[in-house]
Amino acid sequence: MTEKQLPKVLAISLSTWRKDSGIHTQTDLFKFWDKERLAQIYTKSDMPNTPVCDRFFQISENAIIHSVINRKPVGKEVRNGEAADMRAAEAEKKLYTKAHKKKSWFMTLVREMVWSLGCWKTKALDKFVEDFDADVYFVPIYPVIYTAKIQEYILKKHKKPYVCYLADDNYSYMVCGKNIFAYIHRFFLRKHVKRLATNCSEMFTITKIEGDETDKLFGTKSVVLTKGINYDNLTFEKRSPSNPVKMVYTGNLLIGRDYSLVEISKALKEINRDETLITLDIYSPTVLDDKTMEILNQNGCTMRGAVPKDKVAEIQKDADVVVFVESLSKKHCLDARLSFSTKLTDYFASGKCIFAIGDSRIAPIMYLKENDAAVIATTPAEVKEQLEKLLGDKKTVEEYSKKAFMCGKRNHEESLVKETFINTITRASKKGK
Repeated sequence: MTEKQLPKVLAISLSTWRKDSGIHTQTDLFKFWDKERLAQIYTKSDMPNTPVCDRFFQISENAIIHSVINRKPVGKEVRNGEAADMRAAEAEKKLYTKAHKKKSWFMTLVREMVWSLGCWKTKALDKFVEDFDADVYFVPIYPVIYTAKIQEYILKKHKKPYVCYLADDNYSYMVCGKNIFAYIHRFFLRKHVKRLATNCSEMFTITKIEGDETDKLFGTKSVVLTKGINYDNLTFEKRSPSNPVKMVYTGNLLIGRDYSLVEISKALKEINRDETLITLDIYSPTVLDDKTMEILNQNGCTMRGAVPKDKVAEIQKDADVVVFVESLSKKHCLDARLSFSTKLTDYFASGKCIFAIGDSRIAPIMYLKENDAAVIATTPAEVKEQLEKLLGDKKTVEEYSKKAFMCGKRNHEESLVKETFINTITRASKKGK
């Protein structure tokens, strides 16, 4: 099937598609598509900047807030590469940074209420959907209610088959802890998730364990879909580790990942007591508190700040070990229980030894263990023990470098991911005919 023969797809997403964003799962999936047969509706102030698509409709959160007060309709078609309203984008960015830094479920409920009062059900939105006239909708399921309401509005008013994509635990109460506001939010979110999942034409999940749970809950027949790796020009390069061993972490440090790195720093305090045997460079845009910053800037660890996306592969290539972290704390260990980070596929492609930390119940940790594709610590006590394993025999680094590379080649070959994605979307589109 050629690009021109592929179904017309309208994606209804949370974030817009930008080539300079750290969030690129959807654009990686759609990079095989004819851009004329693809459009997106999204809910942020950022402007799109991507080679995969040209038609976009924006319903920004800042505009929603203003519409609650002035009661004016919001939402507009925007152009790919158009300059953003920097004031609005910065204000929204600060809001999200603050929200991530100090998670408040009460404020999450307030935010949902603001969206409920916003004037986004407009003629402009309807016209955009009607003019594009998709064959099928692509509907990722998010942990927020307002995107689900937009999705359900379009699905009900402009009926077409649709494909859902679940990449996290957005249904169970496990992530709520003892927070009453979290339970209230999850109670209402579940109603929307159930409606979307039960009535979809096809369902993608990011891990098999999530697929099994989803199928049991909603009667779906899930298709597992992760980011693909193009191995055409990749070869495994055997390399002995440096002295000291160079470890690198690239990515955000949300939902307890910062504390997992703190455990590495604590372990290195003892390991590097007499001489520096291991170093850890941390590249992250996440704003941390002063105490955590201090710990992550000692014992051989160095915080390097944010790094452009196009530099990440180069930084990983220069390392001996790439670090993958999820939470070890009770507070956050279930937040990523069913997820699968695209970082892992990047790590597989790099052909570097993976040192992974995370609770044993988290899906990516289970996956790495099942495939013997990383050196893994599942408790704080194991961190030092597993780091010493890397030092005890340098061949361990070489061995797990190859194991990671081959795991990616075996399970994440891009051509297989492409075939699965296209066949599933095409199959769903035919259910509307």
